[in-house]
Amino acid sequence: MEYRPIQNRCLTEYSEAGAIAKFYGFQPIIAPEVVKADLDAVKHLDQALNPEEKSALLRMYFEEKIYAGVQPTMLWMECPFKGAGEKKRPNRLECYLTSLGSTKAITDCITIRAGLSILQTLGYKNVELRLNSIGDKESVAEFERKVHLFVKKNFNSFPPDLRQALKKDIFTLARETRDEWQGFQSECPKPIDFLSEASRAHFKEVLEFLESMNVNYTIDHKLLGDMHFGSETVFSFVESKKKSNKEEMLGLGIRSNRLAKKIGLKKEVPFVMLHLNAKLKKILKRVKAKNSPPDFYLVQFGPEAKLKSLLVLEELRKLGKSVTHAIAKDKLASQIGLAEDSGIPYIILIGQKEALENSVLLRNSITRAQELIPIPELAFRLKKL
Repeated sequence: MEYRPIQNRCLTEYSEAGAIAKFYGFQPIIAPEVVKADLDAVKHLDQALNPEEKSALLRMYFEEKIYAGVQPTMLWMECPFKGAGEKKRPNRLECYLTSLGSTKAITDCITIRAGLSILQTLGYKNVELRLNSIGDKESVAEFERKVHLFVKKNFNSFPPDLRQALKKDIFTLARETRDEWQGFQSECPKPIDFLSEASRAHFKEVLEFLESMNVNYTIDHKLLGDMHFGSETVFSFVESKKKSNKEEMLGLGIRSNRLAKKIGLKKEVPFVMLHLNAKLKKILKRVKAKNSPPDFYLVQFGPEAKLKSLLVLEELRKLGKSVTHAIAKDKLASQIGLAEDSGIPYIILIGQKEALENSVLLRNSITRAQELIPIPELAFRLKKL
């Protein structure tokens, strides 16, 4: 019998936000409960980033053997988690989109794309994506060393309030915005300048994916996340209010490849997690999970094909078509195997040749008949199926 981890947690009904997340591959589930062991494990971490919920999620990953399923594991959960000590606010959307088990840049980008689509569905029209990279463990260590040197050199020149703040958090100068600190902040080291070669390549790939999806972004050097366990990409969604000249944070996303061992688990589990916390501008519809298979299985292989696959996903979403994918996988054989075992009627294939021709190969899973379709004509053709 096939082992299907997380199956006992799958929701049969969820909000419209969960339905959008599911389209992109995030399975809506019942969130794990935060227990005392989670609270104890994260006492030394920044509590503002809800580390106890991340601990509960990673603990669940091992206890329920989620690692035994297809990786990465992509999940959508409402929050706050039970046991976290916070009450759910009925006038807000509070949820997590998380991808566990992969270090690949594509998982950062599919999380960003799904979060942006959810916020746009909520009615947010002026959402700005900001992002940064703090790099891997070595990159973070080098950045911290440079910040310490900068602070030591200039400490006596700092105003009293900045000196006090730096005693509590050495990254205050790199993280916060204050008019009276601007001169020092402009000279303060930036994490992006100390990225290792691997981290620089990861961030470059993230930016290429975003540009392929026509997602506008701003590099924000002050966006650091938690420097004790964060890795690589940090991103946020912000809405600018023109009338009041203020900003509202709608979501914060982090990647971490080095938290699991810090909280006492045996193995590291790389993950990306986006925490959306936005005021509801409308009542979200409830959606029942479908028992029938999706309409399409999207298969891609090759760097250019990965970029095009994100465009195809958006076309399918606009058409209201359901789709599944293994977008973080690179090998064609494993994806085709999953697609053929799924019982899904149509497979959309994008290889390097199709990507260069801006087209896809549409295959009927039963008859094996296939046709080449230019991506600009895809919506028209799929409506006829």
